[in-house]
Amino acid sequence: MGPVETIEAFLAQPALKRMPRRLLVALSGGADSVALLRASVLAGPKSGWRVEALHCDHGLRGRDSRADAAFVKALCERLKVPLKAFSADLKAGAGLEERARNWRRACYRRAARDCGAALVLLGHHVRDQAETVLLNLVRGSGAAGAAGMTMLAPLDSAAGPRLGRPFLGLEPAQLKRWLRSLRQPWREDASNRDVDFARNRIRLRVLPELETLNPKAAAHLAEFAAKLAPSKRGREKDLAGLLRLDQGARQRAAKALARGKGSADLGQGWSLELSSGRARVLAPDAALDLAVGSSVWGDWRFELKLAVPSARKLSETGAFWFAPGLLKAGARLRSLKAGERLKPFGFGGRRKAADLLREAGVPAWDRESWPALEAEGRLLALPAARRGTGFEAEAGRKALRLTWKYSGVDKTSLK
Repeated sequence: MGPVETIEAFLAQPALKRMPRRLLVALSGGADSVALLRASVLAGPKSGWRVEALHCDHGLRGRDSRADAAFVKALCERLKVPLKAFSADLKAGAGLEERARNWRRACYRRAARDCGAALVLLGHHVRDQAETVLLNLVRGSGAAGAAGMTMLAPLDSAAGPRLGRPFLGLEPAQLKRWLRSLRQPWREDASNRDVDFARNRIRLRVLPELETLNPKAAAHLAEFAAKLAPSKRGREKDLAGLLRLDQGARQRAAKALARGKGSADLGQGWSLELSSGRARVLAPDAALDLAVGSSVWGDWRFELKLAVPSARKLSETGAFWFAPGLLKAGARLRSLKAGERLKPFGFGGRRKAADLLREAGVPAWDRESWPALEAEGRLLALPAARRGTGFEAEAGRKALRLTWKYSGVDKTSLK
């Protein structure tokens, strides 16, 4: 999934549906924020979002800071994006990173208030998330810190503007390749190479060393953070639900509560999870039996039709074809399970579904709630991402054609 599609999917979240359709892009002039602005300008207006930008000049780099501000102004004028510029004269010294962060937050609040924006977008990406996780862990922040940055969070209070980080599932190299394809320049900040800052030491020394052990170290750290983040599917229930548990479930719950961490099976698909001093009860995953016609599963709409495909149609983008026996095999849609594996069509061996989704460009925040197509009790396909083996259709014979849409955004092709 590219930057534009990532923004489209992010803005289509149910959590944003009732918000005022005006967003601000925090634009420093660096590659990440420039990509964020360009993608937002292309994606936002399609779904009714008005896009504006803001720039924060900390006054720390003299001529370079002024050049950044001039670049940002010229870019916004060219794209016809309203710009709100802020400047300060922060002094180097103890606590500079925190002081700069607090000042930027104040700028976000003021800009959002002045233009009525409900959302401030930041350009943080996979490597930023990995750096944050490592910094938090070495500072002793525990599980809450290991969750890193969240895709969507309140700026101050739940009722106010929100911070959005749609690029947390994208690599910075991908963003730069996309900008080059647009012939779009960006600014480089020399202070990002200053190892006096803890984050820069993580970026320039620690992460590269970890990547000698595993080239995907940054991506894996970001995925780890996403798994620790609160569920976006809103399946949390109050602990008062524990009152009707049978004796065995009560005992398992009591042991988990005494440990203060881990999980407990509460029976009938319910489970208790504890982490970082918080507890939640998860409801059973809802499953939907697949049938010919339209089906709605969460934010997805599926269409299953009988047709006779040609050989060319069998490999079309945006649809999966199956033999008619699929329905008799108890085909159903459900949530993907942790650690689940799929045998991809045309390949030998089974692979982790989460890895297949990542390779298909599915952002980290979507993977845990991705639909899974099951038949005969085994994973058969990841709609919009990867087809598995089994129930293959034949050209010239009746078959079932499965298509999908997600929250009004067509995910016929993720790459």
